[in-house]
Amino acid sequence: MRNARSAALLFLTPACLHAQTAPQQQVVISASTDVQRAQSTTTSIVVGRDELLRHGDATLSDVLKRQPGITVDASPGKPAAIRMRGMGGGYVAILLNGLPAPAGFSLESLNPDAIERIEIARAPTAETSSQAVAGTINVILRRAGPGKDGAANEIKVGSAVVDGYVAPQLIGQHSGRAGTLAYTLSATLRRIENPVTAVTTETGQDPSLLRRTAWFDHQVGDLLELAPRLSWTPNARDTVTSQAYVRKRRIDNAKRETETTLVGSPTAFPRANQTYQADPEQAYADVTWARKLDGGARLSTKLSGFRTQSDADFVYRGSSLADVLLQTNRVASGPTEREWTFNGTWRKPLWRNHALAAGWEVGRKQRTEYRNERQVDAAGKLLLASDEDYRATVARTAFFVQDEWDIDAAWSAYVGLRREDLHTTGEGNAHAAVDVDAGAWSPILQALFKPQRPEGDTGPRDQFRFAVSRTYKAPNIVQLMPRRYTVDNNNGPTNPDQQGNPNLRPELALGIDLAWERYIGKDGMVSVSLFQKRIHDVTLYRTYEDAGTWISTPDNTGGATVRGVEFEAKGTRGPLSARMNLARNWSHVDAIPGPDNRIEGQAAYSGNVGIDWTPKGSRVDAGGTYTYRGPVMSRPGALFLSDDGIKRQLDLYAVWKRDATSRLRLSASDLLHQDYRESYAYLGAGPVTRTTLCRTRTTWRLVWEQSL
Repeated sequence: MRNARSAALLFLTPACLHAQTAPQQQVVISASTDVQRAQSTTTSIVVGRDELLRHGDATLSDVLKRQPGITVDASPGKPAAIRMRGMGGGYVAILLNGLPAPAGFSLESLNPDAIERIEIARAPTAETSSQAVAGTINVILRRAGPGKDGAANEIKVGSAVVDGYVAPQLIGQHSGRAGTLAYTLSATLRRIENPVTAVTTETGQDPSLLRRTAWFDHQVGDLLELAPRLSWTPNARDTVTSQAYVRKRRIDNAKRETETTLVGSPTAFPRANQTYQADPEQAYADVTWARKLDGGARLSTKLSGFRTQSDADFVYRGSSLADVLLQTNRVASGPTEREWTFNGTWRKPLWRNHALAAGWEVGRKQRTEYRNERQVDAAGKLLLASDEDYRATVARTAFFVQDEWDIDAAWSAYVGLRREDLHTTGEGNAHAAVDVDAGAWSPILQALFKPQRPEGDTGPRDQFRFAVSRTYKAPNIVQLMPRRYTVDNNNGPTNPDQQGNPNLRPELALGIDLAWERYIGKDGMVSVSLFQKRIHDVTLYRTYEDAGTWISTPDNTGGATVRGVEFEAKGTRGPLSARMNLARNWSHVDAIPGPDNRIEGQAAYSGNVGIDWTPKGSRVDAGGTYTYRGPVMSRPGALFLSDDGIKRQLDLYAVWKRDATSRLRLSASDLLHQDYRESYAYLGAGPVTRTTLCRTRTTWRLVWEQSL
C-alpha cells in the first residue's frame, strides 16, 4: 500500500527526525525528492544534492532563493535575510540536522558542498521546533564516507570576481572506510569580497532639508574551515555518528562617507572614515547513537555542543567639511556564546499502520559580551569612557509525541503535540537584570488525501493536503537586554539608537494550510497552496524621542493576520527542464493604520522561473534563473513608512564536463545588476525621509572540480 511505504520511511528514520545515521541516508538516496514529497503525509519540499550543486552556488542562500515561497533579501553590505511567505526575522525556523541551528550559524557561511539535502516545510512537525510561524528550513549535512559515485577525494579550486576584486576558493575532501568505520575530512579556504557603493539622501520639512551622503564600504572576509565526519556501525543494532567543524574567519571592513548638504544644516561629522576588524571563531561537534529495538522500535540520542567567539575593534573618525579630524570613537567588543543540546527520540510501529514517536530536548545557551568605548576629540581629550558587560542564559526544554497513521488507501494523517519552554535570565553593569519565560503548547494536525484511480491508470496523480498548527516566535537575547546600541552620527527618527525590551512577550500564531498537488509523469508536477495565520502579540519596533535622542525598541503591538497563495510547477521535456514558482502575500497589523499596514519586510509579489539544459551525451550543461521580488511597503509604526524597491536578478551557469571525474564550471550571479533602493520615512512633526540607493555588481565565478 502506498501509505505503508510512507510509514516505512518514517520507521527507518533515526533520532531527531533527520539525524545523520547510515540507514537513514540509504533510504533517502533510494527515493527521488519528488517521490519523498508525494509519499510523505507531512508537507515538505526536498532539495536534493543534484539540485544543490547544479548551479555552482557559493552559499546556501543562493540555493534557497530559487525555492517556492522563499525570498532572500541580500541587501548590499548586510547579511542575507531568509523569508518564507514574506516573513523573516525569527518567523522561519532554521534547523541543522533536525535541531535549531546554534547561535552564530549563518547560511552565508555554509557551502552547498557540505549539504546532503534541504527540507522545506510549510507546516511544522512536533519533532522539530515549534518556533516556525512561517515555516521550517532543515539543512541535512552530508554523511561520512565516500559519496554515491564512490569518489574518495574531491577538490574544487577557482575564484569569484566582483568589480575587479578577486576572491579565490579551495575546497578539498577526503573520505574512506576502515572496517565498520566510515570517515570524511573536508577543508575549505575561501575569500569573500563585497565592495558596496551607495548614496543616502535625506529630505525633510520643518525645517527644510536636502542632504546627500555618498559612501563606499569595502568588506573583505577570509574563511578557513575543517569539518570531520564519522560513522561507526559496530553491530547490526547500533550506529554511532559524529559531525563537527572548526571555523576561523577574518573580517576587515573599511568605509568612508562624504556628506553634501544642499538645504539645511550639516551633521556633526560631514566626513567620516570607519574601520572594523573581527576574528570570529566557531566550533561545533555532535555525536548520535541510534539502536534498533525489538518489534521494529528504534531509540536514539544526540548530544551536541557549540561555541562562538568574536573579538572586534571598531574605529569611527568624524571630520569637518574641510576634512579636519574632530572626534574619534573606538569600540572594542567581544560576544562569546556557548551552547549544548541533548535530545532523544523513541519510535515504534503500532497496530493498523500507526507510527508512534516520542522524545525530549534539553539545552542551555550562555552569552557573555563586553563593550569598551572611548571617545576623544582632535587633541586627544577624553570625552566618553564606557565599560559595559553582560551575561545571559537561555535554558530550553521540550518534549513531544506524534503519530502518523495510514487510515486507508486514500487517507493518511499526522497528529502531534509539542511543549517548548524557554527561560532567559541576564544581568549586566549597564542595565537591570532580566528574567523572562517564554513557551507554548503546539498541537499539530496534518492530513493527506489521494483520490483512488482505476487500476492501470498512468495519468496525472492528484492529492490534497490540509494542516492546522499552533506555533510561536520567542524574542532573542539582544531584543530582551535593555542595553543601548548608539549610532555615531546623525541620530534621528530614521537613524535611531537601538535598545532591547525585557518585557517583550513571545508571539503566538494559529495557522491553516491547504494545498493541491498534481504529479505528471516522472518529473512533472503542479501545486497550488493557500495559507492563513493569525498572530497574537506581534512584535514591531517602537521609535520615540527621549531628551533629544531617538530610540527604537521592540514592543508587542496586538494582533496581525497573514495570508497568501503560492503556485509551483516544473517539468522536463527532452534535455530541457523548466520550473516556476509564484507567490502572492497579504498581511494586516491591527494596531497600525493603513494603508500598507503589513508585516515588516513582506513583499506582496515574488517568484522565479528557471531552465536547465542537460542533453544526453553532451559535455556541456547550462541553465539560468530569473528571480523577481516586488516592492515592499510596510508601516513599522503609525508615523513610519518603509518602502523597499523592486529586486530583479538573472543568474546563469554553464558546465563543461571534461570526463567522468573532472569539470569546469562558469557562473554569473546578478547579471542585471540593477541599483537597489531602500527608503524609510518619519511622518510626524518635522517629517524626514531617508533613501539609500545601492549599486549592485555581477559576480563571476570560475571553478575547476575534480573527483579522485
